[in-house]
Amino acid sequence: MKTSFAKTFEDLSAGRSPREERFDRETKCEVEVDGQPIDSENIYVLHSVIEIKRDRPAVTNILVNPEHKARYDEILVDLDKLKTKLVNSLQKKSKLKKDDIETSITQDWDNSNFADCVRLAKESADTEDYTQFVYAVIFEPKALEILKSPEFLSNAQQFNQRYQELFDKVGTIYRKGVFNPTKAEASFSTLDKQGFFKSGHRVHLSGEQESLDQESLNSKIEQIHEEIDADQVLKDIRKKLSKNAQTQALTDLFESLSPSLTEVFLEKTKPQNQNQLRKELWAFYIRDNADADSYLESYNASKEEMAAIEQTAAQFVPQWAKAIDLFNSRFIDMPFRLAVENQTAVVLGKEQARLQFIFEDGEDRVVWSRSELRTLSQGESRALYLLYFIFDVEERILNQQRTLFVIDDAADSFDYKNKHAIIQCLKDLSKHDFFAQVILTHNFDFFRSIQNSYVAYNRCLMANKCSDSIELVQADGIKNIFVKKWKEEIPDDERILCASVPFVRNLIEYTRGDGDSDYLKLTSLLHWKSDTDAIKVVDFLDIYNRFFGTSHSSSRGDAVFIDLLFQNADDIKNRETNTGLCLEDKVLMSIAVRLKAEIYLIAKLRSLRGEPNYWCLSDNQFGQLMKELQTADPNTPELQTLDKVSVTVSSNIHLNSFMYEPILDLTIDHLTNLYHEVCNL
Repeated sequence: MKTSFAKTFEDLSAGRSPREERFDRETKCEVEVDGQPIDSENIYVLHSVIEIKRDRPAVTNILVNPEHKARYDEILVDLDKLKTKLVNSLQKKSKLKKDDIETSITQDWDNSNFADCVRLAKESADTEDYTQFVYAVIFEPKALEILKSPEFLSNAQQFNQRYQELFDKVGTIYRKGVFNPTKAEASFSTLDKQGFFKSGHRVHLSGEQESLDQESLNSKIEQIHEEIDADQVLKDIRKKLSKNAQTQALTDLFESLSPSLTEVFLEKTKPQNQNQLRKELWAFYIRDNADADSYLESYNASKEEMAAIEQTAAQFVPQWAKAIDLFNSRFIDMPFRLAVENQTAVVLGKEQARLQFIFEDGEDRVVWSRSELRTLSQGESRALYLLYFIFDVEERILNQQRTLFVIDDAADSFDYKNKHAIIQCLKDLSKHDFFAQVILTHNFDFFRSIQNSYVAYNRCLMANKCSDSIELVQADGIKNIFVKKWKEEIPDDERILCASVPFVRNLIEYTRGDGDSDYLKLTSLLHWKSDTDAIKVVDFLDIYNRFFGTSHSSSRGDAVFIDLLFQNADDIKNRETNTGLCLEDKVLMSIAVRLKAEIYLIAKLRSLRGEPNYWCLSDNQFGQLMKELQTADPNTPELQTLDKVSVTVSSNIHLNSFMYEPILDLTIDHLTNLYHEVCNL
């Protein structure tokens, strides 16, 4: 019920219709606030499952300072317009994509500030006339592969000379910038593939007297290329330059350069000179650029105010500090402290926050991002998950956002020392009128702590499964059920009277020891002993009255105690519905189940051992009886039922220090079914 409830609200918060996922049954869901359907943005589900795989938007949102961001954005509006114009003009000259301009400039000048890079380029020394040098062509990765290859570096001069001669040679078919070897090869190859020559057609070249068939054409091209193709290395370079569009663009650039600029190009594109060439190209593009002048003028006029805002932004993070202080003050022994890697940019709304987790131990110090976290315990991971919850809450407080929080077992996976921290976080929610919360838990200690802290008693409910529904009823027994309820009702409620035996026995053990005669007599009401069926209700009340100084009596005082116990167990077993905490019913049924099991075990062992007067004398009676039966008859089919008794009920009877949480998570239906099984042994 708990998880399904949380999943239903999770679906609603995401704008989805809730699904019944196990049997794919048709569903219907109505959630209204003041008569209107609940808005999805007004729902927040805190899951029991830990999810810390991604940074949360709220980490960024509570860092953003609206006042600083507004003024910063105001300054940036005009500056960004001028910057866009500059980027557009640089794109036309460099042929890079617009989105790559700023990244390339800042990387080439090794400075993250774009304006500083523009200024440095503007102030750099005069360079060659690089009008024909295209940044995107020269520094395209496939072109760089050729420019950096040993073959090209060793033969670049000779290759360029031979290549340029192809355009001037007598009988050439090439023309610079119009028709080069790469284009010729593509053209003639296409004719061949399309069956041009096989159909008997011929090619007539400009300046030739006769047309040529394919064989004559190939022969002519070989004659033109003989100077360059005679050298296998030069031939390979030519082939590589014609390999794809990117390298062909580099070839076209070669053709466009004068001999003197070719010399400059070959020198500047050597690997050791490429970084400098990148800067010189940007300097050439920017130096006489009017858009660069306008951008720098505007930037210089506003940079002092921008720097002041950034400096303030780096320090002004009250919501962030509050969230971190809450976390650090409440969660004990966390192994890390937190920082934001890019705080200034986040405060100004320029970037998403990137959390840093700083681990320190003596002189050792490591800093991890959220994606690098890999050594946190379950408790530490849940605490981090709740840190994100704190961020989300702070964001909703800032926005005064009306919210229903559905809290699904927030105490799961916590070290006990940190359970108070989540309770305090949830208590803080109740201080805001625009927040409401539904807290779901199986953990009774957490349930009780929540009630003790801030939730009114009448708002503490427990779920009961009925035949065709689940009902929520007022919880009882949250605070010290023995003192608050059972002590007053022992004379009038037979189930409470029976269930009080282990409590009284524990108190006698604590105050007098386990050798006390009253302790031993009460032990005979919890284990099948030789005197068990002789102890009457009045005997128990006598022990009770002497211990507590009371004078309780019962109309069933002369009844044998174990008979009263089994009568009430039968009544509970036959009851159609069970509501409320049912603690007394669960304790009573647990006692009855074990006693029935021990009656069977002793009778079985008497038969197997041939000892009609056998009794178990061990302090751990049920466990010893089980060992003896497993030894005497290991294949007995009844062991399956008896094992259920062993793992189910013992901890429910020994309610040490009245910590009765284990029995609360066990349904009364399970105990009544087990009682029925044991009765049928």
